[in-house]
Amino acid sequence: MIKVAMIGAGSVVFSKNLTGDILSFPEFHNATLSYMDVDADRLEVGANLCRKVAKALGASPTIEATLDRRQALAGADFVINMVQIGGFDSTLVDFEIPRKYGLNFTIADTTGPGGLFRALRTFPMLTALCKDMEELCPRAILLNYSNPMSMNMQTVARTSCIPAVGLCHSVQGTFDQLMGYIGEDPANVAFVCAGINHMAFYLRIEKDGVDLYPRLFEAMNRPDVYNTNPVRFELMKRLGYFVTESSEHNAEYSPFFIPRGPSVIAKYNVPIDEYLRRCDNIVDEFERMKQFGKSDEPMEVRRSHEYGSTIIHSIAAGRPSVIYGNFVNEGAIENLPKSAIVEVATVVDRAGLRPTTVGEIPPQLVAYMQPHVSQQELFIRAALEGRRDHIYQAAMFDPLTAATLSLDQIVEMCDELIAAHGYVDEGGCLPRLDRTATRVPACGKQFDKIDPRDLRASWNAAQAKAAADFIESWHIIGPFRGAKEGEISLDQPTPVEQDFHHRVDGSINLKTIYNGCERPLTWERVSASRKNGIVNLTAELGPHEWAIAYGYTEIESVNPRTAILKCGSDDGIRIWLNGEIVHSNEARRSYKAHSDSATINLKAGINRLLVKIDNACYGWAFGVAVPRESF
Repeated sequence: MIKVAMIGAGSVVFSKNLTGDILSFPEFHNATLSYMDVDADRLEVGANLCRKVAKALGASPTIEATLDRRQALAGADFVINMVQIGGFDSTLVDFEIPRKYGLNFTIADTTGPGGLFRALRTFPMLTALCKDMEELCPRAILLNYSNPMSMNMQTVARTSCIPAVGLCHSVQGTFDQLMGYIGEDPANVAFVCAGINHMAFYLRIEKDGVDLYPRLFEAMNRPDVYNTNPVRFELMKRLGYFVTESSEHNAEYSPFFIPRGPSVIAKYNVPIDEYLRRCDNIVDEFERMKQFGKSDEPMEVRRSHEYGSTIIHSIAAGRPSVIYGNFVNEGAIENLPKSAIVEVATVVDRAGLRPTTVGEIPPQLVAYMQPHVSQQELFIRAALEGRRDHIYQAAMFDPLTAATLSLDQIVEMCDELIAAHGYVDEGGCLPRLDRTATRVPACGKQFDKIDPRDLRASWNAAQAKAAADFIESWHIIGPFRGAKEGEISLDQPTPVEQDFHHRVDGSINLKTIYNGCERPLTWERVSASRKNGIVNLTAELGPHEWAIAYGYTEIESVNPRTAILKCGSDDGIRIWLNGEIVHSNEARRSYKAHSDSATINLKAGINRLLVKIDNACYGWAFGVAVPRESF
C-alpha cells in the first residue's frame, strides 16, 4: 500500500482537500498518510480534519502527524509540498517595503519582487527537502503545489534528480469557468493549453471540430460576463487568447493596469493588497477549522479540481490520465528556452509523467511570458551562485516594477528586502547572495532588520480603520438553489423575496422557515469580521455553488441623511433599502471590502437593509459599510 507524505500540512484546508481526493479512490482506503509541519498547533488541526475526512469516506488509512520531515519522508511513494516559508509576516514584508517606493501588488506570489523573494525564502527548504528525498525515498515523486511555481520548479530541477511535477488548478478551474460563459459542458469540449504557470493560454477550444473562441468573444461583450474577469478579457481582446490565471494575478504581470493609476485600477476592478486580505481571512478560517476538527460534526467531502490524487492513482493503479503539469521545457514549447519551466498537457501512467510536445506558440504570447521566463532564470542563478546583481536584474525586467520604479529605486528596494528577510545562516531565511563578486554595485545604504510585529500592527490598524463603518450584526439565510446547475442570477426569485415584496416597509419576518436546497432554512444571527467587514458565507452556510443567500440588518439613524454605502461581494450582490433596490452588481469575483458604492438616503428611525448574494463557484461572502452618523 502506498505512503503519501504531505509537507506543510499545516495548510489545513488544502491538506484536507487533498486527503479527501486521495481517499476517494477505494484502492487507497488503507494508505499511509504522513502529515508534517513545523507548527505543532496547525499540524494537530490538519491531522484532526483529515481523520474526519477518512471517517466520512469509510476509509481506514494509517495517519501519522510529525514535526520531523525525515520521519515523514522515510519510505514515501509520493511527496506533496505545500510549504510557504515565512507565512503572513514575510508576505507582509514583500508588500510593505515595495509600497514605500510606490510599488503595489495584488497577490505577489508568482513574479516580480514578491514572487522573487518568496522563491528565495523557499530555496533553502526545498533544496534540503530534495536532498532528504534522495536519501530516504529516492523513487518517490514530488508533487509541488507551492508558489512561485516556476521558480520553485527551477530549484528542484537544478539542484536534484528527484522526479517532480509542479501542480496548479488554474488550467482546469478556468476552463470550467469559460464553458460556463458560453453554456457548454466542459466534458464535451476539447482544448489545448500551454505556456508558463499562471501565464498559460488556451490555444484551441473546440467542440466536434468547431472553434468555440468566436462564442467566447461574443460572450465577452455581455457586461455580466466581462465584469467577472475584466483584466483577462482585456488581454484576450489584445492577444487573441484567454489566459489561465485570474484577473487579480494577471493585473500585476504586465505594465498595462496598476501603473496606469487609480482610474484604471478602478475601471478594471484590480484588488490591490488582495492576498493580504486573504491571509487575514485564512487566520479566521483556521480558528473555525480548529474547533470543527475537535467536534463531532460530520465532514462533507467533495472531490476538488486538484490533479494530485489523479497522478497518484494513475501511477499506483495504472489507470492512464492526462493532467497539466509544470516541467523543464526541453523542447515541449519550441519557441521558449529549453531551460524554462513550462505548463503543458502531461500523460500519466505506471511509467510516470510524460509532458507532451506542443510546438511553437503564437509570438505575442511568447512576448507576454518572456520577461517572466528571464526573471525565473535570473532567480535560480542568483540562488545557486550567490549573485546579488541577478536579484536586481530580475526585478529590473519585471514589467510592473520597470513601469513604476527607477533603476536606483529598484536596487535600493531589493537591498532593503534582502536586509529585512536576512540570510539563513544569520537567523533569516534567504540563501547567501554575496558569494560571488560582481561589477554591479549595491545602493550603499544600510537597513535595519524589520520586526514583523511592527508591520503586523500597522496593517491591523489600517484594516480596522477601513472597517470601522462596516455593519457587524446580521441575520443570514441560505442556500437557495439556482434555477439549474451551472446557472445563477440575481433576478432569480426565491420565497424570501416573495414574502419581502409583500411588506411595504422592507422588513423581514425573521421567524419564517423556508424550504432550502437540502433542509428547512431559518434566519441565523452572525457577526461580520471586525477586520474587513466580511460575512463569510462559506464558513456560516457551507461551500455551496450555484446558490443564493440573503443577509438582513437594521440601521438606526437619528436624522434623515444621505450617505455613501460601500460593499463587497463574492459573487453577485443586490441591496434593498427600505424595500427599494439601491445597488445591484451581477459580478463573478472574490471579496474585496470596498468594491462597489452607492448613494443612499436614510430616513430618521429604523432603516431596513436586505442583501442578496448569488454564488457561481468556490467561496461566497459579502460585506456592507454605511458611514456612522456625525453630529
